[in-house]
Amino acid sequence: MTRMRISAAVAGVFLAAAVLLAGCSADASDSESTSGAAAPRQADKPGSQGNAESDSKTGSEGKAGAPAAQPTISRAIIKTGSLTVAVENEDVSGQRQKAIGVITSLRGQVASEDTTSNHEGRITKANLVLKVPTASYEAAIEKLSGLGKRTAIHQESSDVTEQVIDVDSRIGSQRASLERMRALLAKANTIGEIVSVESELTRREADLEALLAKQKNLALQTELATLTLTLAEKGKEPEVAKAEGNGFLSGLRDGWDAFTKTFSALATAVGAMLPFLIALALIGYPIWRFRNRFRRSTAPAVATAGAGTPGSTPPLPKHPDGS
Repeated sequence: MTRMRISAAVAGVFLAAAVLLAGCSADASDSESTSGAAAPRQADKPGSQGNAESDSKTGSEGKAGAPAAQPTISRAIIKTGSLTVAVENEDVSGQRQKAIGVITSLRGQVASEDTTSNHEGRITKANLVLKVPTASYEAAIEKLSGLGKRTAIHQESSDVTEQVIDVDSRIGSQRASLERMRALLAKANTIGEIVSVESELTRREADLEALLAKQKNLALQTELATLTLTLAEKGKEPEVAKAEGNGFLSGLRDGWDAFTKTFSALATAVGAMLPFLIALALIGYPIWRFRNRFRRSTAPAVATAGAGTPGSTPPLPKHPDGS
């Protein structure tokens, strides 16, 4: 009976040991499977040690395959031009109003205007200095050319991108310098230090104002293009468009023009003075004749009166030798 209990106890111990071993092996297999499943996930991470080298290679290949993106710089262009249009039917005034309407529709403006009229008061020539957005510059030329026959056109453009970038950089540096000077002014203790720092601060503020004004001027020039429009009647070219010749014939023509202008001026002066000269002659000539007659009549009378006066001393006899 005792042996059977001992055998049962030993069998129970072995059974318990077998169960424990089976559980340990199952835990080991589960941990291995879990670590094996987690390993690929960790390997998929770009920061893992296993793929660090491959990631660096991939990044280097990507940089080598595609060039690095360069910063985009918007070009700053100043555009100017002149346009001459011959107007038909002598309608310069009407076409001038249309030109102003075209510029207004393009969000531009008329900077200055100069018109010429004939003796009847009709406008025969108009010069308009127009400011139009640079993006609408070509459209403005095309629309204004439709007002008549385009006889002349001139366009210029200058790139001021470097100037714009330089001014922007100098403005940033100047502002940083002003901040440093303000910090020094806050730390100044003596009157001499305060006066010195304030003087330098004022100078740098003036430099900053000048740079800001230059920046604004460049912005206006690049944002608005300048177009000079000349409207003239068809067949009447502007005076500035006439070719100036050189040589003997040109000099002779200029000399003849100067002579005729001088003669015309002298004739005008003589004609203006002639009525006064005639009046002076009519008054002065009788006076001059009367004065001469008075002198002639007075001289013999004086001589006669001197010879017949009583008590007068007779003339002395002449010396025999005639002295």
